[in-house]
Amino acid sequence: MDNFIDIKSSNRNMEIYRVMSINRLIDMLENKENALVKPELWDDPFENFILNIPITDKNGITSKSPLRKRAYGQCWTKTTESDAIWRIYAPHHDGVKIRTTVKKLHKSLHEAQSKNANISSYIGEVKYYKNDEIENLVRDRLAQKSKFKGSIGQARSLLFKRYAFKYEKEIRLIYLDPNNKINPSIYSYPCDILSLIDSITFDPRMNLSVFNIYKKHIKDLGFKGRIIRSNLYNAPNF
Repeated sequence: MDNFIDIKSSNRNMEIYRVMSINRLIDMLENKENALVKPELWDDPFENFILNIPITDKNGITSKSPLRKRAYGQCWTKTTESDAIWRIYAPHHDGVKIRTTVKKLHKSLHEAQSKNANISSYIGEVKYYKNDEIENLVRDRLAQKSKFKGSIGQARSLLFKRYAFKYEKEIRLIYLDPNNKINPSIYSYPCDILSLIDSITFDPRMNLSVFNIYKKHIKDLGFKGRIIRSNLYNAPNF
């Protein structure tokens, strides 16, 4: 089974990025874990909307898919640098941007599963749709078309977003609990964070002295990759 959804083989070494708070990054480094959250905790109320659509069976019984509660996701972006992403995901000027590749990220989750990895670990590119296109997706779901069936169908249902969010250029890591249990809001898995992350870029708005303190601490935790502060807001030198 191909667990890369809408990502060509030639693009699996593509670099991707994630912005988070510095405290979250230090937690990852110290605990050697990566964490995914339930889509219902994401800001956009349209997340996971496909599996939240009630379906009426042949006996007239209406219900929502029980599978919608077993999904976890983590959002990354293909965008190298963005003012909007810094402001949205690091509103307190305490952000860091980590870089890895599609293949390395998926491998970290896949290898953490002792079994059932092929039906629980996915990564895919988000597709952005206009309102009329979303209506067609709803009709497909109501008709229970095959693209939403099975584990890969559920994973695919988490890769739709409204056109207004297209600037995010998202790649999503997805974990589906193979036991179909309703688990806590966060799913953490053991991960060699030092190998997963290729470089770390600090918030361009962060004070330089604060950046240097954090940089030293991250090096002390064993990170050998590149650590810089973004120059997004540096004045040009003509």
